[in-house]
Amino acid sequence: MRWLASGTAALILAGLILAGLILGTACSGSPASNSTATTIDFWYVPTGAQPDQYFQDAAKSFHAQHPDIEVKGTKIAPGDAYTKMHAALTGASAGGPDVMQVDMSWVGAFAATGAIREFTADEVQNLGGSTAFVPAAWSTSAAFNTGKITAIPWFIDTRAIYYRTDILKQVGIDPADGFKDWEALDHTLEAIRASGKIAPLGIPGKNDASVVASFAPWIWEAGGSLMSDDGTRPTINQPAAVDGVDEYQRFGGKYVDPGVLQRTNTEVESMFAAGKFAVTIAGPSLALKLQGQQFGVQQFPNGHAGHVVYLGGSDLAIRKGSPHATQAYEWVRWLVSSAGQTTYVKKTGMYPALVAAAPDGAFKSQMSLGRTFPTLAAWPALEKVMATNLANIWNGVASGKQPMPKDALETILKNTATDMQTALGQP
Repeated sequence: MRWLASGTAALILAGLILAGLILGTACSGSPASNSTATTIDFWYVPTGAQPDQYFQDAAKSFHAQHPDIEVKGTKIAPGDAYTKMHAALTGASAGGPDVMQVDMSWVGAFAATGAIREFTADEVQNLGGSTAFVPAAWSTSAAFNTGKITAIPWFIDTRAIYYRTDILKQVGIDPADGFKDWEALDHTLEAIRASGKIAPLGIPGKNDASVVASFAPWIWEAGGSLMSDDGTRPTINQPAAVDGVDEYQRFGGKYVDPGVLQRTNTEVESMFAAGKFAVTIAGPSLALKLQGQQFGVQQFPNGHAGHVVYLGGSDLAIRKGSPHATQAYEWVRWLVSSAGQTTYVKKTGMYPALVAAAPDGAFKSQMSLGRTFPTLAAWPALEKVMATNLANIWNGVASGKQPMPKDALETILKNTATDMQTALGQP
């Protein structure tokens, strides 16, 4: 990494301070006011290194095209987002946003409140229609089995293999072959470990912010599932699902230092960027931290029962009670347009949901393999149960310094399914 000279850094700092004085309070995220314009409130969750600046830039670009509309940004901390948004929709808190950034897995729960606005067929068509978006992402636009479009895909989070190109070259492995399936991944990591040059793998464990999303593709690629197709019964304890969980935790127990399994996603990504290990599994935003370094990206590896990758991210929803629905729709329309996708979304490091805005590379090549979580009304509660129990698996791996026995996994996942059934409110 190259560092700036002190004089250059001072000039940049002075510019940032001046910009801050001009822009006002960062957390309010509002561009300069125009008293004749309608102001709408956009609740967003910070993504990327400079989320306030990304919003400011987007709001200014939008306002230049729509001088009669101003967008006020309200930043919501990730840990508070679901609770605050749900409270705003159910009337448990005063006021509320016009437009919300909604996690794809929350769409069913929010739609169940009856307080998010359905998009008309004409409005959807004016956005380019459903085929303009990555198909798996579009599947989150409506609550489970309703067909009522209450959210529009904004950006995508998915996982792929990041690796050190110099290390792969040193151990004589072609990346195109070295990560193609679970067996190849195992062979590659074993070769790196045997070389003694660097730790082979780094992934977060118990402090993984998206631990269910991390385990999910392994379960799917083993032929398992988290829930039955009709969304009424947990299946995470079924044999194929157990096999998938076992496969992932074996990689962690075999190739990841127990201390790394205690780290957060951000810490693990920083460690990879600092050269602490040769391979990691992460989303598209990691690439922003690695510019200029020797790294490559390959598709998530194929499993024993198929090739499936996790696909999540954020949608955009309009509150039904908004007095500015027309203006709110225009903001959504801009955010999911080529202009919004290639500027705002690109800066955050996430993958665009709009097909036409997609950059080439490993992430684009696996979009057709994507699978999302079902948009069940109970999904947030179900995911919370799974996250707690899957994190406990990593606790066992880290403390034992080896993979957990399969019978222990079966017990944990049996209890997980029982707790999930309770969360569903069904016997």
